[in-house]
Amino acid sequence: MNTKGQNSFPKTLDELKARGYRFSGDGVCRGCGQDIEWWKTTRDKSIPMNIMERGSDAAVAHWNTCTEADSFRKDKNKDSDYV
Repeated sequence: MNTKGQNSFPKTLDELKARGYRFSGDGVCRGCGQDIEWWKTTRDKSIPMNIMERGSDAAVAHWNTCTEADSFRKDKNKDSDYV
């Protein structure tokens, strides 16, 4: 069962930090060219985030706004020519 707040994605910069996410560096999206920030989750997974400023009320994972996000997704149902 998903209890509100427990498994939902952090919504602010302060909430990211409070939940143990760590900033790991700046970057540029290979798909759309937008400046992004890389963060590490509590499970040590990298997540691209749109640039945030202290006091901002929006922590947005970059794949939610990237115009090329589909090109990075792994299609588990896609048929492969490789055997």
